[in-house]
Amino acid sequence: MMYSYHLAVTFANVPAWPWFFGNFVQLQCDSRQLELDDFLKYSRMPKGEIHFTEGTSRFNPWLADSPALDKDAFLAGRGSAAERVVERLGQGYCVETFIDEYHIPVLFNGGHAHFRHRLLVFGCQESERQLLIAGFDKKSQYSRLSCSFDEFDEAFAAVQPQWFEKTRLFKPRQDAFPVPGYEHARFVRLLQEYLAATNTLLDPDLHGSGQPMDAIRYGVDCYDFLGEFIQRLAVRRQTGEVLGVDFRGFHILWEHKKCMLDRLKWLQRQGYELPDSLIAEYGRVLSLCEQARSRIVMCARRLLPPDRGHLAEVPRYLEQAKAAEMPVLQRVLEILETAST
Repeated sequence: MMYSYHLAVTFANVPAWPWFFGNFVQLQCDSRQLELDDFLKYSRMPKGEIHFTEGTSRFNPWLADSPALDKDAFLAGRGSAAERVVERLGQGYCVETFIDEYHIPVLFNGGHAHFRHRLLVFGCQESERQLLIAGFDKKSQYSRLSCSFDEFDEAFAAVQPQWFEKTRLFKPRQDAFPVPGYEHARFVRLLQEYLAATNTLLDPDLHGSGQPMDAIRYGVDCYDFLGEFIQRLAVRRQTGEVLGVDFRGFHILWEHKKCMLDRLKWLQRQGYELPDSLIAEYGRVLSLCEQARSRIVMCARRLLPPDRGHLAEVPRYLEQAKAAEMPVLQRVLEILETAST
């Protein structure tokens, strides 16, 4: 969800699955968010975020050196913002930029809420003055959509990007270096650190902001973070405080399990002796995380009343998922470590 743009561009252009399965293992969260005072912009929704460590495009080997332009540099020359995008599309780039979703009606927040967010433009219908975009539609589904040049110009003008929120031009390099692939020793080490809730290998600074990382927790500790986040949120809401329910961390946790299950199946196809029974057991981990995520989404959308015990059930799903995942991945690790010798 949070990294769909740069991954979509990459997978559409290069054979990236071996690289992907050797990475996107480690998770991280910021324990300071348990204070419930870090809100999503324009909302009373405390952030409860989980991230793939090194998930952003700056760690993508095909896109790490992509041009990044501030607002003035991007608009330099003649034409509107939309016309500058069309020019870059003609040069073979996809364009990731920042806009206010309020001004683009087809997006989830279009016409409803001012929400500054990344947008990926991957094509255009110039004769109809339409840009082809990727984003979340009115049903919260990640979709191929379109917006008019005028809508894009208004949305682009409504934000003033900060330094790490520059417009990025994505065009994967295909021939400049050997194709990155699966690195067995690196994957084993990542899995070890995920299970130990440690990180000595990866740079956790997702945006290169240079901020201290002292409060970051890793790996299986993210289960405990999300459980405590929901417990604290439920207590605050019981006092009558109006706080929204952030489902994004639970969605990332669910996606992590989907990726891990696909990874185990891929490793088995590559000749690693992972039993079918072990992979089937990991499917139970995925199911439990999906249940937790679905409960949070239903509470966030008020399909279930969150303050009648429904939120309080979520930490139980997380505890069960963690208890199921650790022995499975420990056994996977033992098999892979043997294969390394």
